[in-house]
Amino acid sequence: MNLARTIAGWGINIAIALTALRTNLMRSILTTLGVMIGVLAVILAVAVGDGAKLSVMESINQLGSNMAIIFPQPENRGGRRVVDRGRLTERDAAAIQRLVPGVSGIAPQLRSTVQLVIQGRNTTTTAVGVTAEYPRVANVEIDTGRLIEEADVRTASRVIVVGASVATKLFGSFDPLGQSVRVNRVPFTIIGVLASKGSTFGNDNDDLTLVPITTARQRFASTATQGPDDLHVLFVGFDDGIELAEAKKNIVRVLRARNNVPKGEISPFTVNTTEEFMKQTGVVTSVFQGVLVAIASISLLVGGIGIMNIMLVSVTERTREIGLRMALGAKRSDIRNQFLVEAAVLCVIGGAIGLALAAGLSVVLEKALDFPVVVSLSTAIGAILFSAFIGLAFGSYPAIRASRLSPIEALRSE
Repeated sequence: MNLARTIAGWGINIAIALTALRTNLMRSILTTLGVMIGVLAVILAVAVGDGAKLSVMESINQLGSNMAIIFPQPENRGGRRVVDRGRLTERDAAAIQRLVPGVSGIAPQLRSTVQLVIQGRNTTTTAVGVTAEYPRVANVEIDTGRLIEEADVRTASRVIVVGASVATKLFGSFDPLGQSVRVNRVPFTIIGVLASKGSTFGNDNDDLTLVPITTARQRFASTATQGPDDLHVLFVGFDDGIELAEAKKNIVRVLRARNNVPKGEISPFTVNTTEEFMKQTGVVTSVFQGVLVAIASISLLVGGIGIMNIMLVSVTERTREIGLRMALGAKRSDIRNQFLVEAAVLCVIGGAIGLALAAGLSVVLEKALDFPVVVSLSTAIGAILFSAFIGLAFGSYPAIRASRLSPIEALRSE
């Protein structure tokens, strides 16, 4: 019974608030503008941050969700800088595959920047020397043609698989399969086109080519490596259920033993897992999102101050009305709740309009920038609730001031 009476009381307060807002419609609209812009800015900041997280996670998943990546670069520990580059070899790769439990595949790579030329058109891209196992470990799929096979690696064939962007730059809408293209002035035959992986933060994931690792070693990598079996990068795939942190420890242990690295010395290589990439990028994007939200919240703060200002004006204008209600038996809490509800309704209306605008703008931005801008349901609900909170917070002082008026003094006011 008490609950029903309370709900009915709040319903009356909301009806009174809506009537008061309609009475001063233009002033109400102008007052909500500040909250509307603030909510719009905060929602877009959150949406861009969520989109950045989603984009990074998708890129890492495309790379391979259960994998370690090894670079022949000294690990960065305690701010100590090591200039000398380490060495990573095919013998290291074989040792990891033999000694580390749970390895499902291994993909050594050589990377070089090359120029592709055909019939007056040219493009500069990255040539990745790979084995036949690379597509499975790195989650690479073919669109047309075929991938690098074991026979290509064994015979050091002059064949090439181009990324979607490279194919478009050189051939437009024409089929590149079977075409001969000069790579650093050496003729290669195109045997396949990779399925597109899109871009991440403006980085084109399709701007690359694959060649047999033996061919890359003969043609492109002689000046960039120290030994006959040196590698630039090594991808190590693991079986499902393998703990990546433990797998990383095993890899480090094998490599340190092979390179005779004393205990306490910095390792001449860096090992990262996809799990670590996700955590690191999650932290970075969260900080980025927090900064955006903090900047956008300034607009919301200004909107809240506007609400407080207009509610103080409203209390002054309606002093006689307040006195009359008190004379008729209204409690001080009734007067306080009336103005609190009025401020909250103003903010919720502004927040709802800001939410609708943010949803529309997110669609436009996503299409214009080719970047996910995600307005989630939790963000929408949070925006409305936060708008109501802003109304209650900034409407408290005017509401309390109204509730503390003396009924006699209020009735005497002009």
